[in-house]
Amino acid sequence: MENIQQIETAYGSIEVKDATFYENGNLKTAEPMEPVFIKHETGLYIAYDDTPLKDEEHLPTLELSEDGSIKALRTVGTGLICIPKEGKAFRIEAQWRPDPRDTGANVIIPIYIRFSKDDIYVIDSDGKEIRLPLKDYDIEVDYVTDNIVKASGCGDCSTCNGCSR
Repeated sequence: MENIQQIETAYGSIEVKDATFYENGNLKTAEPMEPVFIKHETGLYIAYDDTPLKDEEHLPTLELSEDGSIKALRTVGTGLICIPKEGKAFRIEAQWRPDPRDTGANVIIPIYIRFSKDDIYVIDSDGKEIRLPLKDYDIEVDYVTDNIVKASGCGDCSTCNGCSR
């Protein structure tokens, strides 16, 4: 049986499972049961991974620093439009790829986004790490809500004001 808890965070009250905590009681890592909106200076991100691979990879969907700020997240619902100061813009988002478990099916592979003071690091759906120095890139957050398949109704933008789209 999963250990599901309601946790208060700087991002609101969230229902999570498999939570770990710092010694000061603040949330360290967790698996959100529904999409969680995470505010960062570069935009509003959706921390959510409901893919079948998440349990096998044992990587947390949500990672917070001891002070409660966002450290990293996995997402199928947030894409990044990366606009370099010089050069052509490009997009990073979760992609459909052959299931690494050799099921013969295609599955959505989430992206992993790690935040630091001066950079954003992304591991894309192919496992490639991309460093985005904030001094060199403008980052626009875009939503890929079609990738979020959840009974809660997330993905139906007509009834949602969570991302203020």
